[in-house]
Amino acid sequence: MKHVFMMHNVKKHYEFKKTIEEVMEGYDYEIIMTSSVADGQNYIKNYPDKARFYVVGGDGTLNDMIQVLVHSVHEVVLLPLGTGNDFCRFLTKEKDPKKLLEQSLTLEAQEIDTVLLNDRYYINTACFGVDSVIATHVHDVANVPLIPEDKSYLVSIVKHVFSYKNDKVKIIVDGKSLYDGQIVLCTFNNGKYYGGGFPITPKADVQDGYIDLCVVDKVPKYKIPYLITVLLREKLYIRKEVHDYRIKEATVYCQNSCNMDGEEYKANKYHFQIQPNSLNFVLYK
Repeated sequence: MKHVFMMHNVKKHYEFKKTIEEVMEGYDYEIIMTSSVADGQNYIKNYPDKARFYVVGGDGTLNDMIQVLVHSVHEVVLLPLGTGNDFCRFLTKEKDPKKLLEQSLTLEAQEIDTVLLNDRYYINTACFGVDSVIATHVHDVANVPLIPEDKSYLVSIVKHVFSYKNDKVKIIVDGKSLYDGQIVLCTFNNGKYYGGGFPITPKADVQDGYIDLCVVDKVPKYKIPYLITVLLREKLYIRKEVHDYRIKEATVYCQNSCNMDGEEYKANKYHFQIQPNSLNFVLYK
């Protein structure tokens, strides 16, 4: 089986190219440098044989590539070179993409779940509320001088959390209203982390056939910093304003956009459906 590395025409990917060449010596591999999402997707769609595709980047890049990898015979490896890297954070504590590449070569792919949101798949999270605003605008500060890229989410939180106007969501499950009201946040997760490392759904499992849903009621803004500290301790579920559910399918009505794996997504209504065992993915140990 061939090993195919999907990379962007950007500086840090070119720098990582040397690492790939070093680690992959003796393997059957190729490195594909793409100029656009469409280039990468078309290359994968037209690939003639089963291959192991290495997605080099963050959650947004992975989201783009899985659109043509879900329900295929291909295997997927994620090498983290993005801003938040939340899905990789869910997979492993290791952050060094070289070490992860070396580890991946010893591992078999496993079937994992994805989520279908209207007509687009995602692998980690889709959220409404203040977390959506923060994630959507994180790239506004990602290239600001003196701010490390891995701190971009924290800067976006400080910038937006107190100016945020609460979204209103209505969630329908099995034909019944599960939730209807104003929220601070509402997230439909396949993975555990979002927002640059916040463990919003600590019991999430990408192989259990469920979406983990967390909704936090509207609260006074002065309470939000405290809720963030509780969230970081993985104790958010003890708060009375917090509601956790495990679902397979839901329809959401919200006038505002959501953020899906780091990218803004806007629709008239949002239909979520778990896609069990839909992606062949290498899970790090």
